[in-house]
Amino acid sequence: MNQDKNNYNKLKKYWKLLLKDASNVDSSTYKYHRSFKRLMSEYDIIAYLLDLDPQLKASYLLYNKIRYYLKTKDFNSLNALVSSSNDNISDCMRTSIKTIKKYISYIANTLEYGFTNGTLEGINNKIKV
Repeated sequence: MNQDKNNYNKLKKYWKLLLKDASNVDSSTYKYHRSFKRLMSEYDIIAYLLDLDPQLKASYLLYNKIRYYLKTKDFNSLNALVSSSNDNISDCMRTSIKTIKKYISYIANTLEYGFTNGTLEGINNKIKV
C-alpha cells in the first residue's frame, strides 16, 4: 500500500470492502466517491483495487473461495483448495493456509457436525460479568 502513492488513499479507505463476502457485494447501486471522482458501485471499487496488484487479487480470490466452502460446508473442495499450490498469494495468506492445513481434521469435524459450545461460552461470560 505504501509503495503506490497514487492509490494509497483508495486502498486505505476501501480495505474493508475487500473483506466483505463476495455474495454481498453490491453491483447495482452507484454512489459518488471522492477518491475516484465519479460514480462507482462496490463491485467497481473492488475490481479497481484488485487490478492494482496481482498478489492482492490472488489472495482475495483464495479468501473468498475459502469463505464460500466453509459457508456451504464443502470440506472436499476446501481440502483440495488448501492442498493445491498457491504461488502468487501474500505471505500472510500463506501463513493462514498453513494454519488451516494444521487444523484440517478439526475443520472437518466442525463442518460435519453442527455442535457448538457457544451456549456454554455465553453462560460462562454471563457468570463472569
